Amino acid sequence: MYVPCTEVTSMHSANKHSVRTRGGFTLIEIVIAVAIVAIFAAALSPMVFKHLEDAKRTKAQKETQIIAMAILSLYKDTNHWPVTNGNGPTGAVDRVLTSGNVAMGEGVEASADADNWGSFGSIKQLGDYLYYNNPDDNMGDVAEHQIGQDYPTNGHNAWRGPYIERYSGDDPWGHAYVVNARYFSSGKYVGKVRHKVFVLSAGPDGRWQTAFNDNVMEEIRGDDIGALVALH
Repeated sequence: MYVPCTEVTSMHSANKHSVRTRGGFTLIEIVIAVAIVAIFAAALSPMVFKHLEDAKRTKAQKETQIIAMAILSLYKDTNHWPVTNGNGPTGAVDRVLTSGNVAMGEGVEASADADNWGSFGSIKQLGDYLYYNNPDDNMGDVAEHQIGQDYPTNGHNAWRGPYIERYSGDDPWGHAYVVNARYFSSGKYVGKVRHKVFVLSAGPDGRWQTAFNDNVMEEIRGDDIGALVALH
């Protein structure tokens, strides 16, 4: 049977159009979709990063409070602040640290001698008081316990720890929490200016802004994050 040439052409065109429809998105449509996704991602990224940073700040604040409460529990039990690295409960340290990863240097608009939080005087690991009963001049686990140099383990002023979950730890930015133990009563400081004892993180910038100076009472400044332990 003879079929006109025009009809064959028409059927072929219709079939071609049908195949094209079933074949999916065109290259232009894909490019447009990718561009839209990229625009949304660019718009949302600052918001996502802000929420992540806020979560880190909240975690740091909570952890400073937990450590502060642990120090208060130690004092309540033993009647001693974490101030010694000598043979007995005498004041000998300027700072106690939660790890060895101490932030260094001062941030923008830092108060007097803020960099002392990272570098001043004698130090000891806070875990030697709160995780192990080891306030003398060595560091490490309970196997190093020396009778007469550590807290008593029975009686009215006995050490009843551990007061924290692990020996060491960092803030959310990878730096140690630091306590200005110099200013605890029975600590090394003998001046007349009243001082606040803080558990402090250097915050997101890893630089200190809060004062650490014998002549200045401390107030948490800049992006430092901390919790008050005591006022002396």
